[in-house]
Amino acid sequence: MKTSLMTAAAVCALMFTGCATTQKIANKVNIGGSDTPLAQVLKERDDLRKELSTVEIRQYFNSVESPTAAEVKVTQTGLMDDSVKSVRTVYRFKNVDGQWNQVGTSKEYQCYRGKNTKAFQTAKCP
Repeated sequence: MKTSLMTAAAVCALMFTGCATTQKIANKVNIGGSDTPLAQVLKERDDLRKELSTVEIRQYFNSVESPTAAEVKVTQTGLMDDSVKSVRTVYRFKNVDGQWNQVGTSKEYQCYRGKNTKAFQTAKCP
């Protein structure tokens, strides 16, 4: 019984340590107090909160410690369009003097018909 209690206490301590580590990483990503790339995209794309399509949002950094570049990919599937299966918008960011600045945006389409129905493409769907 005493061993089980000690094991449970050790697991809880490790879980709290993991949370602290996660918070430290999040603070490093949010350099200088500027909004993270993901927060900036969510502010810009208020329509995502009202959209009825399936939305997948992913944030990528070029390194875990002191990242200098990032991408946020927003993929919308289940659109009210019989030719477009999914639309993916890619937002690119650079960290300049502790501030995340958006440096580019591109759109890619996955089509239901045409030569290329598996991969995303920059050309609009036929």
